[in-house]
Amino acid sequence: MNLQPGDIFCINNPKIHGRMINFVQKMRSSDNESKYSHSGIITSEGGDTFESLWTIRKSTLTPYTGHEILIGRNKHMTLELYQLGWKAVKYHEGQRYPFWRIPLNLFSSTSKIGTGNWADCSEMACKFLEACDLVGFWKGKNPDNVADMIHKWKGWSTVFEGVL
Repeated sequence: MNLQPGDIFCINNPKIHGRMINFVQKMRSSDNESKYSHSGIITSEGGDTFESLWTIRKSTLTPYTGHEILIGRNKHMTLELYQLGWKAVKYHEGQRYPFWRIPLNLFSSTSKIGTGNWADCSEMACKFLEACDLVGFWKGKNPDNVADMIHKWKGWSTVFEGVL
């Protein structure tokens, strides 16, 4: 797999919380589909990641072996843009996941409030992309929005989709 810093990934988590996230996303989705329940930023060619889990931290793609994954790349991503995006999100490292925002995400009209400077997994990926001037707004974005961006927006390509 040809990974680059700045690639964005989405994971299908088959466990109960992943299925619950997909149910809520499908209800809010304009295409009535939702497959991916987690997303993050790829930070190296070797599959290192930056993502919002229990805490916001660096990790790797290795824990997702055997899971369905989507990896996308914006054609405008460069090392310089990656560094801009990284500067916008790196200070989040070590923060706790913003659990209080989970009820807000049940309703699309409230998912953008109560955010402050806290970001969940997909918002972190979109905050990174916003700093690169590749996405217009990060608050309230969910993994289904990120997957739709990779699949449907001009300028995006799928690097890999399938079981890791």
